[in-house]
Amino acid sequence: MRADWEKRARENAPFYICTTAAETPEAFAASGEKDLAEQVLDGLQVSPRWSVLEIGCGIGRLLRPLSTRVESAVGVDLSEEMIRRGREYCAGRPNVTLHRTDGGLSFLPDRAFDFVFSHIVFQHLPRKSYAERYLHEAHRVLRPGGILRVQVDGRTRPFVRRWVADSWSGVVFSKRELQRRLERCGFRVTELRGEGTQYLRATAMRDA
Repeated sequence: MRADWEKRARENAPFYICTTAAETPEAFAASGEKDLAEQVLDGLQVSPRWSVLEIGCGIGRLLRPLSTRVESAVGVDLSEEMIRRGREYCAGRPNVTLHRTDGGLSFLPDRAFDFVFSHIVFQHLPRKSYAERYLHEAHRVLRPGGILRVQVDGRTRPFVRRWVADSWSGVVFSKRELQRRLERCGFRVTELRGEGTQYLRATAMRDA
């Protein structure tokens, strides 16, 4: 999986991060602002004191605009090349920190973040166990009262309903399954939307 994303990052990182907005740097940046407002932060009362973590940050398409609204913005990604390019893309934003991950968050401390999110990332995971590992770790690194917002592929067509996929066309979840897995990881689910679509999104809280 890492090798696939290293290759994609070298070939055309903006395209593989957001296929519909990679024509120009300006379009790519604008897509980050738009998705941040409409998909990641909508309905949330964002505090300038928040510490935020993005799982699957790519080159920082969402983190760079988010960093202007919060105290600390941390991103993790499997690809070293994405992280390298991300440090260039987020240059000038001293509150952005990027790390390469091995598929977990064990290097991050407990109860360190107010908000953890992932957008158009889990839909590429080839195994459901990878997603659940991130959910467990997200619960650990969130402070009590912290918020998780995560998007997965929620389509139910037979050809995409599988347990093992690849690093582009990843696994899919039903609304019920996503809620069950979040609750198993200790979360209280507060919203589920986009059932049956590629953009099934859950918002959940760590209560204690």
